[in-house]
Amino acid sequence: MDNIQDNQEVYITENTSFEEIAEHFPYLIQPLLEKGIKVIVCGDVKWGTIGEELEKLGLKKEEILSELNEIARKQGGPVRSFKLDI
Repeated sequence: MDNIQDNQEVYITENTSFEEIAEHFPYLIQPLLEKGIKVIVCGDVKWGTIGEELEKLGLKKEEILSELNEIARKQGGPVRSFKLDI
């Protein structure tokens, strides 16, 4: 998540898991759904990475990753979260 490209934060790469998107970037779920990419299926987070799904669906990987990172930058990056193991 700490990569810098053209002086801009790169939060989402082709190796970003759906779990990471759901946990740290929940605001990306709707834009992904609008592109036909489901992050949550039957109440559970989908397995795999965004890159795998983009390839499977034949979508333009670089274009979509760029759009997602732009949204993430505008939102201020990942949301703060914590997990309680009880």
